[in-house]
Amino acid sequence: MPAAPWPPRGLVYGIDVSRFQDSDGDGFGDLQGLLARLDHVAALGASWIWLLPIYPSLRRDNGYDVDDHESVDERFGTLDDFAAVVDACHARGLSVMIDLVIHHTSERHAWFRDPELRGTRYIWADAPVEDPDDEPMFPGEDGTTWSFDEDAGAWYHHQFYGFQPDLNVARDEVFDELVRIATLWADRGVDGFRIDAAMPAMKPKPVPGTGADPATFYDRLRRRLAAKHPQLVIMGEADVPPEEIGLLTVDGRMNAVLDFSLNNAMFLALARSDAGVLAAELDRLDAAVPVGGRLNFVRNVDELDLDQLTDDERADVFEAFGPKPGMYLYGRGLRRAWAPMLADRFRMSLSLLFALPGVPLIMYGQELGIGDDLSVEGRDACRPVMQWSDEPGLGFSTLADAPLILPGQSKGAYGVAKVNAHDQREDAASNLTLTARLARLRADARLHELSGVLRPDFGGRTVLALESAGILTLHNLGPDPVQVPQAAALKPLLAEGWDDGELGGHGFAWLRRA
Repeated sequence: MPAAPWPPRGLVYGIDVSRFQDSDGDGFGDLQGLLARLDHVAALGASWIWLLPIYPSLRRDNGYDVDDHESVDERFGTLDDFAAVVDACHARGLSVMIDLVIHHTSERHAWFRDPELRGTRYIWADAPVEDPDDEPMFPGEDGTTWSFDEDAGAWYHHQFYGFQPDLNVARDEVFDELVRIATLWADRGVDGFRIDAAMPAMKPKPVPGTGADPATFYDRLRRRLAAKHPQLVIMGEADVPPEEIGLLTVDGRMNAVLDFSLNNAMFLALARSDAGVLAAELDRLDAAVPVGGRLNFVRNVDELDLDQLTDDERADVFEAFGPKPGMYLYGRGLRRAWAPMLADRFRMSLSLLFALPGVPLIMYGQELGIGDDLSVEGRDACRPVMQWSDEPGLGFSTLADAPLILPGQSKGAYGVAKVNAHDQREDAASNLTLTARLARLRADARLHELSGVLRPDFGGRTVLALESAGILTLHNLGPDPVQVPQAAALKPLLAEGWDDGELGGHGFAWLRRA
């Protein structure tokens, strides 16, 4: 079955395979486990799955410390297992996207260990080159962007962790290798790639002969890959202002870009109970970018990165959703999960995600309202395993004390006894049911093709009103009821807190015109 067209009518579902389903009882999720759970993903209304890195790795950076771009980590299974997942996805109408990590490798990669290859594929200096604009990606964890390699007798650059030397994307041999690797996985049935750190990879490092013009680089990448696989989808992770998204999507350069700016505006609007903040950001979107050129999300499995906000705006979000010091990370974000962070606003924000122009992305477990565990250090606090059922191992593993299970997953308001897929599947009022209903509504209304028209006169300051194809969506970002008499006669398709023209606090409504 061919890849689903882009933009998809359904959602994109992100999966950390290590935390999704363990099939062999070793406490580590794997491809056979994923295979057994694909019906859950398809029933949710997904068109695509995005697999976080499955490459061999020590997983010191959740798999982005790649040891080998061409294989599957043996803990996940084999290449035959991967082929079985791809075939099963295609049989269900699901397309498969994987990460293409172009910014760096691990220091264990064959390229870095080979004396001939490392000199041309990475970035070196005889001594660290200081540059005030050259800051570590994770302040407080690595104090420098340079590390000394004894074997090479020189210093290598790393924007991320010290065990992740940066590739020099300005070198043709690096570019050619990346094309070869992507083509290899496309030959294996992969339908698309998420380009990790798409813009940081292009940024020149503080030595000559590094960096690349993103337009030129991604045009070349598209042309080279399209020569054999013209239907491949390319999606970029690019934390950039909306004005720069067009640079990456023009002329089909990329099919879509993860929209951090809309994500940040959403959190600021929620923190201030001010729909005008989000409306202004929607007005700011580049009209040249197709609707499907934006992949919208509320939370990924990193910290909530608020780089697109000013210091004052970021402080407002911190005050609303991260009032305790242990909730912050890197001075720019929050390490809380979606459901506990937004609490009684969670279901409204879930609906809002599906109503916004663009393609919705949710990560595994977010359809349940899965939680976090702030007793765990760093980003892993918001990386729980999937909560399938209320039993030892959470239905994720037969190993009750699987090391990836967070301590907090066994208790509390978001523990497995209260939040699990088995129970929610039978509950018409569950988060899981709501997610599937929203996905169907979005698909039936063909919102993947439409940008929506803002209705600022509907509901006042706290209500975001968007209309597309005869569907009016209302989302009350504030805690108080609001009168929306203009919509009183419309037919409710899906609503919470809606009563004949009154929208309750943090309520939402999908309404159809006659």
